[in-house]
Amino acid sequence: LNEFVAYLDLARLSDATLSLRSRLLMTYALCGFANFGSLGILIGGMATMAPERRDEIVGLGMKSIVAGSLATCLTGALVGILWTE
Repeated sequence: LNEFVAYLDLARLSDATLSLRSRLLMTYALCGFANFGSLGILIGGMATMAPERRDEIVGLGMKSIVAGSLATCLTGALVGILWTE
C-alpha cells in the first residue's frame, strides 16, 4: 500500500517541481522490492513450501531487504547514467 500512496503523491507534483529525469529515478526507486510487504510475502510463500526451513527463511529476511535495497539503488544508478535529456 505504501508504494501506491507514494506513486499518487508523485503524480500530484507539478511538472516544475521535478525534472523528467528525477521523475524517472523516483519511479524506479518506488518499484523496488525492498519493503516489508514483500518480505512478508516472501516469508509466507517460502515457509508454506518448505515449513521445515521456516526459521532459516525468517533469518534471511533482513538480508533480503538489504539485497533488495542495493538492487534498487543499482537500477537507479544505471538509469541515471543511461538517461540523457
